[in-house]
Amino acid sequence: MKSVSVVMATLNAGAVQDGCLRSIREQDYDQRGVEIIAADGGSTDGTLELFERYGVVVVKENTGSPEAAKAVALKIAKNELVLEVDEDNVLPDRGWLKKMVECLEKEPEATGVYTWRYRHQKEAKSLNRYFSLIGVNDPVARFLGRADRQSYSSDEWTLSGVARDKGEYFLVEFEEDNLPTVGANGFLIWRKLLMEAKVDEENFFHIDVNMDLVRKGYKKYVVVKNDVIHISGESILKFFKKRYRYMKELYMNDYGKRRYFLYNPKTDKFKIVLYSLSSLTLIWPILEALEGFARIQDWAWFWHPVVCFFMFWIYAVAVLRSGIKGTIGYLFGMDKGQ
Repeated sequence: MKSVSVVMATLNAGAVQDGCLRSIREQDYDQRGVEIIAADGGSTDGTLELFERYGVVVVKENTGSPEAAKAVALKIAKNELVLEVDEDNVLPDRGWLKKMVECLEKEPEATGVYTWRYRHQKEAKSLNRYFSLIGVNDPVARFLGRADRQSYSSDEWTLSGVARDKGEYFLVEFEEDNLPTVGANGFLIWRKLLMEAKVDEENFFHIDVNMDLVRKGYKKYVVVKNDVIHISGESILKFFKKRYRYMKELYMNDYGKRRYFLYNPKTDKFKIVLYSLSSLTLIWPILEALEGFARIQDWAWFWHPVVCFFMFWIYAVAVLRSGIKGTIGYLFGMDKGQ
């Protein structure tokens, strides 16, 4: 079996961290070849005690950014593969890691591997069920065609890239202009390739890293026909605050050093206008919710118009609060850090 370094960033995540760590340590995989490295920003809620229980290597960091913190953890990773998970991820069954590694090994030219979907759990809270059903926790990414996970509204490949169905997985090839938001929530990549990207604290962002690799010619990825649990919607207010902070800090404040842009000024001006109109009038998200509900009868689909509506305002405020220069730069692609 290939050795695996699990890297994660944490800060007072004890409420969900136990499930994540337990699911890793309970994998049907030789644990002697699995190291877990956590970059911790100063937890005081019992997270550190959990780390000790599960044999986690803890690296203290004070970057103030979860993405930069992953770069800190990555510095001491030594194994052949790197698994990027967040504290709110849970590996859904004991054979998950073995299957992911086996599928990746079948494609020698592939850069990394991730799951096709998020797991839909009937017992989960409605907001979590919505995110798994729709395939993203950001409807803007879905509308712009950059979602990395498949919605349950279809059993066909509807994501970006050129996909070849290989039975238990897809082999997908991406280009710079259609790379989805890959790199987190159960993403497994060859460490040797990962280190060819910009992975220092100043430049690490999981999507940017994969853009670096695609630009170097590492364009093929394996997408396994399974899923991962993502507990990202426990509270609607916390979710909206988190998305605002991400937009402000990781997109607007760090705009100049980003290599990947969810919104491409060259191709997405019309799409972003259409998304704005659709979200404000609620027409598109209601139709999508109805389409999804026709396939899987779960009322969680109808979070879609609510989330779309408020995400428009959250992103609009974040962009406008960056000032005139920042707004013009973001909308029209000026001063991009390419």
